[in-house]
Amino acid sequence: MAVAVVVVDDHRLLAGPLVTVLTPVLAEHGFAVRPLATTVTDAIASGPPGIAICDVILATGASGADAVRALVATGWRVLLMSGYAPEEQALDAIAAGAAAYVEKSEETAALVAAVRAVAAEGRHLSAALGAMFHADLRRRPLPPGIELSSGDQRLLRAFVRGEPPERAAASCGLTRAQVRGAVERVFAAAVARRQQHQLTPRELEVVRLVGCEHLSTADVARRLFVSTDTANTHLRSIRRKYQLVHPQAAPNLPQRTAAQLWARELNLC
Repeated sequence: MAVAVVVVDDHRLLAGPLVTVLTPVLAEHGFAVRPLATTVTDAIASGPPGIAICDVILATGASGADAVRALVATGWRVLLMSGYAPEEQALDAIAAGAAAYVEKSEETAALVAAVRAVAAEGRHLSAALGAMFHADLRRRPLPPGIELSSGDQRLLRAFVRGEPPERAAASCGLTRAQVRGAVERVFAAAVARRQQHQLTPRELEVVRLVGCEHLSTADVARRLFVSTDTANTHLRSIRRKYQLVHPQAAPNLPQRTAAQLWARELNLC
């Protein structure tokens, strides 16, 4: 039975032709492309789960990490695709369970290869995602016990250079099975880093209220039915995590400024 593929993208002018191009090409490899879905809800309602090629930023309904969680919870494997998603938002979506990320500027063949890899191996590490992982690894400390070995880091750099799995395996002296294991460890390390420094749901609420609605700390406390001290505790944590993720940030960065920067970076407004 053909594996279902659905493109989830609200840019009809661009996504419609993509569906048209992908349909015959993926059919040659045993996939059945469904009509374009402009929301996650439409994708889930399209039929039994398969692979969702999902834009990172959707204007309607669930978007980003929320979209990935909704799709994964209903059995879909998610291949993220974007042309302009902020790196933090894309990595949060990976941490939510997405299996791959491909930039819209890539050739159709690269997207087809990613779909096939996700279907066959469960993961796909593109050069774009590898570059995000590599940059994240350099600026964000790993929790004890899951540090990447020098071999894993060497393989990651091979993917950043755009080497396909076969060539990366050869250049690093690994078998394909060893490459798959290393890719799993790279993903696991990236997810662990996100979980260690990721904003909690309540902190995201505070970021939205301060960064998007420009509420005072007292007004945030009233909106969330908490004390001002609790609201300030959330703001301190928000600033601490911003400084961990952005080591170049000023040590005396104001709490509200950190919330505003997070709101802009995570595209929350």
